[in-house]
Amino acid sequence: MPTQFKYRALDAEGVPEEGSINALSDTEVLDFLRERSLTPISIAPEGKKLSFYVSGLLGGGAVEDLISFTNSLSTLYRAGVPLLRALSLIKVGEPNSSFNVAVSEVRLGLQAGRSLSSSMGEHPKHFPSIYVASVAAGEESGKLDDILDELAVVLEREMELTRQIKSGVRYPTMVIAALGIAFLVLTTYVVPKFASFYGHFGADLPIFTKILINVSEFLAQYWAIMIGVAAAGFIGFRKALQVESIRLKFDTAMLKMPVLGQLIVKGNVARFSMMFRILLRSGLPMIRAMEILIDSVKNQRMAVEVSTMRSMFQEGRDTELVHGDFDHFPELSLQMISIGLESGSLERMLKELSEHYRKSVEYTSRHLTAILEPILTIVMGIFVLMLALAIFLPMWDLIKVFQGR
Repeated sequence: MPTQFKYRALDAEGVPEEGSINALSDTEVLDFLRERSLTPISIAPEGKKLSFYVSGLLGGGAVEDLISFTNSLSTLYRAGVPLLRALSLIKVGEPNSSFNVAVSEVRLGLQAGRSLSSSMGEHPKHFPSIYVASVAAGEESGKLDDILDELAVVLEREMELTRQIKSGVRYPTMVIAALGIAFLVLTTYVVPKFASFYGHFGADLPIFTKILINVSEFLAQYWAIMIGVAAAGFIGFRKALQVESIRLKFDTAMLKMPVLGQLIVKGNVARFSMMFRILLRSGLPMIRAMEILIDSVKNQRMAVEVSTMRSMFQEGRDTELVHGDFDHFPELSLQMISIGLESGSLERMLKELSEHYRKSVEYTSRHLTAILEPILTIVMGIFVLMLALAIFLPMWDLIKVFQGR
């Protein structure tokens, strides 16, 4: 039964186009777009969120599979092995994994007369549109082996960049989680016993202890409701982030956070530079490449600025980059892009830019623990002090009670 699909695509000039079509599957939609010389960005059934082909960062296992596949395909293709034979030889991870199933279906697409890129485009979960667009350009230019080599390098750097950012926020996350667990254990198991002990002697409890006991009693009585509220809040937060305006506000707030905000900015600029360079090297026109890049940037506020940059390029205002409305793109990156455009060395400038910010992310993530350590130490000190006062101050009253006897 036909389903109503909505799509976003680019025409030959890089101008975005949106629409909907009745089709039996997304494959039929892809054929429809290809007949009209349109490059797909996203395809999804009506009523569902558009599943962007450009997801920016893939999951850890997914990107590792793609790197292994790309390296293997590049090696076999350079050795003169036909694509059909190469795809039948390549196996990544478990034999029946979803990635290997996708590769088998890509091979079937080739057998049916489709190009490698269009066959990959039917599996956006495993082959992002930046990857597909680069492969398509490589096929057209006859430089597929060079493009595959470039893609493997970019994907490896992308994975390294992601790991560096995650390692930078791991320590503060673990400290906050440990504080939360310690608080729950104390208020659930330790405080009730102290409260019973102090109550038995009729000691006058200080304000800190009373607050802690009230919190403990509240958690003991309403723990199920608290878990439900927390779960509902988490689900609601995830749903809210799917609303474009809310996600934009959230991502803007993230960029304003001390230290972490700069880490996010640098990571996105490094990723943008790497992806932009590979698209240009693959032969895509600049405006068309920029349109694809808008969806590859993870932070929505940064994506808005990429869209602004694309509009300036399209209007021929590339010399106004440094003076444009960019609140978060570093001025250095805008200057280097502008110089690259004027001198005709944009690819080289993008390479330098990606290396600079990749190293900057590495440095910041390595030193993030040292930067946040004083703040976390103060937070932990306040937490321990409040608990110590709440639990041990009543002991002075107990001493007075015993002395009175």
